[in-house]
Amino acid sequence: MKLGLMLAALGLVASTAVAAFAVESGLKPGEAAGAFQVVDVSGPNKGKQLCYR
Repeated sequence: MKLGLMLAALGLVASTAVAAFAVESGLKPGEAAGAFQVVDVSGPNKGKQLCYR
């Protein structure tokens, strides 16, 4: 029973590690960032919606 549970847990950890390496996010080198809106939380523009592009 304990061996089966341990093997199941090990399989879950291994599959999660493999899935984590397959994820590719973010911009690739040389790609331009698109415009995006943010709400400033500090400074003179606090509470205003801004575009940081």
